[in-house]
Amino acid sequence: MLPGDIPGPSDSTIRPPHVLAAAATGVYQFIREQGCDPDRVALSAGLRLDQGLPQTALLDLAGYCLLFEETTRQSGYAGVGLSYGRHFTPDMLGLIGFIAMASPTLGSAIENVAELFPYHQSGTMTRLVYQDDGCARLEYRILTGGIIGREQDAELTMGMFCNIFRHVLGESWAPRAIWLEHRRIATPAEYDSAFGAPVHFGMDVNAVVFDRAGTECGMPQGNVRLLDVLRCSLTALSPAVTARPVEPATDPLLSRIRTEIRYSMGQGVPALSQVAETLRIPRWTLQRRLDGMGITFSVLVERTRQELAREYLARPMMPIGEIALLLGYSEISAFSRAFRKWTGVSPRLYRASRQSGGNI
Repeated sequence: MLPGDIPGPSDSTIRPPHVLAAAATGVYQFIREQGCDPDRVALSAGLRLDQGLPQTALLDLAGYCLLFEETTRQSGYAGVGLSYGRHFTPDMLGLIGFIAMASPTLGSAIENVAELFPYHQSGTMTRLVYQDDGCARLEYRILTGGIIGREQDAELTMGMFCNIFRHVLGESWAPRAIWLEHRRIATPAEYDSAFGAPVHFGMDVNAVVFDRAGTECGMPQGNVRLLDVLRCSLTALSPAVTARPVEPATDPLLSRIRTEIRYSMGQGVPALSQVAETLRIPRWTLQRRLDGMGITFSVLVERTRQELAREYLARPMMPIGEIALLLGYSEISAFSRAFRKWTGVSPRLYRASRQSGGNI
């Protein structure tokens, strides 16, 4: 454990977060359309893409997120999440999508999605927030800190949420705004094509901001009796999940700092002043906030390096030399020494152990 880390339950008592396989509907063909080999991408993400997999089967959430990050890396196309989410209609989402469609009104559909989404995808926070300006926002955030590569997932999820509105209000509907936790990764034209609304980056949470006017519209396939059956079916799949999970007591600023460190790592190890400038926070204020949390910037950098190293080494096709450069090391030997210090084994041995089912 690194200084500043908060101890938690042992890994053996925690079930890794999952997402229902319905969230991957059509993904095999989608990856192929990006010019990639779906099986190779899935292997790099640690998943097996079985096209006959039931929609209620559980997929590892980290692997699901990595699937789209790997598609981006192998295709060179940064708009993967935007494209996948844009064409992902509610009926493709499985039970949570059918729950939205069976709700009596659009407003109740959004409320049901906010309440029940953690049954569809565990380790996740969804929340409906009513603003004072006649708008509301449907928020989304993955709570598991170990899932670092989550940018494509955030963008595709915002697209999926928007399509619930378009199911009722038509294809021309656009949100008031989109919030994303990360920095811009695709072109402005791609965001405009996907959302038709301003997109704000570096936010504390991902969200679809929408006008509340119109949410009283009835859902075309609204069916209250069917809705009750669907709700029971979804909640029965994950009885241990609470409908509204409590978010860890972590300062949102800490997540933003770690995200910025991750983005900057490929260009060299970031300095506190660099991160402060990007976040538009005075350096001394950022230092004071970190002091108040009992953690140093150097510890955050080191922890992010460790998390990224493990994530990258889980990708069999990714050369160790490339991993070293992405983590800010000029030589493989320097990365190997650091990794051995963290784990007690070399990067190659760690990767081999993971591939053989070991638990190093």
